[in-house]
Amino acid sequence: MAEESPQKQSPPEKSEEMLPVLEQTCADYSLYLDVDTDKEVRSESNLALNKTLPELYERSLEIRKTYERIDQLEAFVNVVRRNVNMMEELVNQAERDYSSLNSIKSLFTNIKMPIFAPKKPVAPKPEQRKKFVPPEIFKTDDFFPPKEDSNPNTSTEER
Repeated sequence: MAEESPQKQSPPEKSEEMLPVLEQTCADYSLYLDVDTDKEVRSESNLALNKTLPELYERSLEIRKTYERIDQLEAFVNVVRRNVNMMEELVNQAERDYSSLNSIKSLFTNIKMPIFAPKKPVAPKPEQRKKFVPPEIFKTDDFFPPKEDSNPNTSTEER
C-alpha cells in the first residue's frame, strides 16, 4: 500500500505536470471505451469538412440575401422619411400662408366700423391664391416589385 490510487493523489500544481496526466487519462479512457482516438478525430474532421462546412456556406449565402434585403429596406425608409419631411414642410408653409391671410381677413371683418366692413363678398382673384403643386414622391413598386401570381392553376393569359 505504498502507492496511492489515482483518485487519492493530489491534483498537479503546474501546467507542465497537468499535460502528462491529461494524456494518460485520455489514453485510459480510450482503452476503456475501446476507441481509436485518431480514427475518431479523422471522422470528426471529415464530418466538419464534408457536411458542416457546406451547410455553413449555404447559411452564409442566405444571410447575405437577408442583409441585402435589410439594406434595401433601410434605403426605402430613408426615401419615405425624406418624402414625409418634404410634405410636412409644404403643409407647414401652406398653413402659414393660409393662416396669415385668414388672420388679416378676420381682423377686418370683426371690426364693426363701416370703413373696414366689406359691402359685398368679393371672390379672391386667381392670382392671389397660390396653386399647390404636388411634389414627386416615391413609388412603392420601385422598392417592392409586384410578385408573380404563384397559383399554378392560373395561366399566363389570364393575368
